[in-house]
Amino acid sequence: LYLTTLGSALEEGGGEADDGKLSIMERVLQSNPILEAFGNAKTLRNDNSSRFGKFIELGFNRAGVLQGAKVQTYLLEKVRIGYHASGERNYHIFYQLLRGATEEQHHKYCFHDGLTGGLELANYFHLTGQGGAPQLREFTDEEGLKYTLKSMRSMGWSEEKIDHVLSIVAGILHLGQVKFESKMSDGGQEVAQIADMKTVVDAAKLLGVDQEQLVTALTVRIMVTRREEMRIDLAPNKAADARDSLAKTVYGAMFLWVVKAVNNCIKWENDKDIKSSAGVLDIFGFESFAINSFEQLCINFTNEALQQQFNKFIFKLEQEEYEREHIDGAFIDFADNQDCLDTIQARPKGILALLDDECKLGQRGNDRNWALKLNQT
Repeated sequence: LYLTTLGSALEEGGGEADDGKLSIMERVLQSNPILEAFGNAKTLRNDNSSRFGKFIELGFNRAGVLQGAKVQTYLLEKVRIGYHASGERNYHIFYQLLRGATEEQHHKYCFHDGLTGGLELANYFHLTGQGGAPQLREFTDEEGLKYTLKSMRSMGWSEEKIDHVLSIVAGILHLGQVKFESKMSDGGQEVAQIADMKTVVDAAKLLGVDQEQLVTALTVRIMVTRREEMRIDLAPNKAADARDSLAKTVYGAMFLWVVKAVNNCIKWENDKDIKSSAGVLDIFGFESFAINSFEQLCINFTNEALQQQFNKFIFKLEQEEYEREHIDGAFIDFADNQDCLDTIQARPKGILALLDDECKLGQRGNDRNWALKLNQT
């Protein structure tokens, strides 16, 4: 809201500096569509739900003029890359590229419509079709891609840099298409082999990695000890887990790179010029699914901790200050979530503490024992 107000005040200048480049205020605003494309997704509750947390720090000089900004992100919901529920979607950028790509980009990114069996591309690809690839209500994915590309170019990104980013996005999509067949090893064990090498070829080409090394990463577990390197062939279900883990890792690294590139475009040049700053915290939404992963627990725990931080400084400490100074005022009733936090983090009977204890048991530890201990507390 503050930046919007500031933008209105500077509208007479067209949002451009004297040299024709976008002002810092416009660049900060233009960074948001990029972060939303790579970090937001449709959930059952929200078509544009932020699936990561971010803290934006705005820096001002002595005269109160905006000099730049810094974006800090945390806890990207990477589990969404491998799985999302029915009626939900993966990150917007996947659907924007599949639905908004030009014919030339279709050829470049190996989007072969003729191989989909009549399915729309967004429904054909495994990473985007699990939830039915629903359309958004407010705007189309074709419009979203145009807006994202416009923001990238406004930030000064070259066409080569944009193409590299989109190639990685397409590579992750093709990585999700890799399927595994079962074969028997010489030792009589069931191991995985690639069902269709074309999917690996396309993924390796777009990700810019060696094809043979990608096959190894998907089908072999390598354990390095002090004296030797052990190679263990994976079973088909374990290979599928390795594929999803690799996709999540690559997307997570790309997301951090995108954030770094955005920061390079909007940061202030000299720390000495910054005399004051204002922080804007944007937390991602609390969610409770039919099946909740450990990652979702961490995300919800973070939200609860941030809410408690807000309660502490806005309500508790302020009300204590009023009482110390004997100031009459109508205190605000608020829901204190400290009990919820204690349930998760308290020692020695909290959820995380008991999980730590169970993990220390090694192979003797298991989910059932942990759940039993939780029910007994």
